[in-house]
Amino acid sequence: MQFRTAPPPADLERFIEHFWVIRWDSSQGPYDSDQVMHRPYVDIFLSAQESGIQGTFRGKRTYSAAGSGRIIGVRFRPGAFHAFWTGEMADLQDKVVPLTAVFPWADAKGIAAILAHDDDAVIAMLLERIRAASPAADGTLEEINAIIAAVETQEDLTTVAAVGEAFGRSERWLQQAFRDYLGIGLKWLLQRKRLLAAAAEIRSSDEPDWVGIAYDLGYSSQQHFITDFRTVLGATPVRYHKGLTR
Repeated sequence: MQFRTAPPPADLERFIEHFWVIRWDSSQGPYDSDQVMHRPYVDIFLSAQESGIQGTFRGKRTYSAAGSGRIIGVRFRPGAFHAFWTGEMADLQDKVVPLTAVFPWADAKGIAAILAHDDDAVIAMLLERIRAASPAADGTLEEINAIIAAVETQEDLTTVAAVGEAFGRSERWLQQAFRDYLGIGLKWLLQRKRLLAAAAEIRSSDEPDWVGIAYDLGYSSQQHFITDFRTVLGATPVRYHKGLTR
């Protein structure tokens, strides 16, 4: 399995995180990825097998591939796909929708014509088509990305109220902005942060203190912690820990 990324040009940096290419070969056998816990991204991707727009998956996913092939995609910055999507961003949660929902050129014939070229040429053609859509960014997009970066790096930002105080925004504004631009609430991002912290603590201990971990992360009950952990990371904390030692 080969994976590489390419940066966007300067005029699209506000919208695109990077372009990406995945290639796999049948000689290496079937491929099953590690499960991925998503950040609030939207990707568009093209391949001979499947193409589409992938929204944020709130749980974990496992990606499988067999035979030989490639997938070429575009990862948009959090909230940036709002500039292209005319519906509710929440409509993209936990699903893949056809590319033609946004890009009329991306029917089966159009996708095949693009994929007939090498990787760099495909990326260049995708750039042209994204640029032709004339996306318009605004200050809210930049503020949302600043908030996401702060939540992921600052330990004291654990509640919506704390984020609002840090950025001088009301909880109502935060809820609406995240709903409009991401389709996912700020509370989901905060929960993701807590669960990643829990997973890190579990990985660092031979005998985790399950009750203590739940309490330290602000859970009112151990069962609530177990339910959230299993929903987002795909296994209970105990099974997750056992899987590390296999």
